[in-house]
Amino acid sequence: MYSLYKIVVFDFDGVVCDSTDECMVTSWNAWEKWESRKEFRHSIEDFSINEKSSFRQMRPRVRGAGEYYILRRALNEGIIIDNQLTYDNLIKEWHDFIEPFKKVFFEMRELLRNKDVDEWVKLHPIYGNIITIMKNLQLHDQLYIATLKDKKSVQTILNKNGLNIQDNHIFDQSQITSKIEAMDKIRSINKCNKSDMVLIDDNVTHLLQPHLNGYDSFQTSWGNVPQEYLAIANNYGIEVISKENLRNRLKLIE
Repeated sequence: MYSLYKIVVFDFDGVVCDSTDECMVTSWNAWEKWESRKEFRHSIEDFSINEKSSFRQMRPRVRGAGEYYILRRALNEGIIIDNQLTYDNLIKEWHDFIEPFKKVFFEMRELLRNKDVDEWVKLHPIYGNIITIMKNLQLHDQLYIATLKDKKSVQTILNKNGLNIQDNHIFDQSQITSKIEAMDKIRSINKCNKSDMVLIDDNVTHLLQPHLNGYDSFQTSWGNVPQEYLAIANNYGIEVISKENLRNRLKLIE
């Protein structure tokens, strides 16, 4: 099975897997260290129902590890983030803390992963048949991943799910700061046209630049996607896809 697109670029968190639980644990531990405390949580069982609900509500707006500072501080101060404008205003106000917090976040992720890698992987349930589709694309050298997650995490999760992707087909937070940057780099490597490529992402703010610059872009509807994102996608003419029509929209051929 191959795609009529020459290159299919997947975001990772929220598209391939649900990383909410892992990010809840890791960001909580990072905030504890940031606040010079020594508490450490190992699993979602350590969180109350209210903690889980509040985190899950705001989690989809986070773009990269450093922005968990925004979420954690908002939760700590009782700030409700229920729209993109509020979130973006907090990004501007607390911008100076994002990059330093990112380092603490990755440190805590590494610590959690090293304690029990199998349990850590279980915190990332895979969505539906996504891995099967990705395996088919990889057989024809059509698969790339562009993510603000770290490459080690991506490869660990995929390897445990039977998919081994070479390093040069994953563009992570150390190589890109935006999805348009990833698309341009991948296009340059493959010497193809924009119309030969498609980007799949759950966060519409990542899709706007690629879409406006001529790349095919799909907004996913599965997982924990805010209705606001689906509305923005529709307003910009970005197609919203479901897991059920993913094969069809990727133009997969048997």
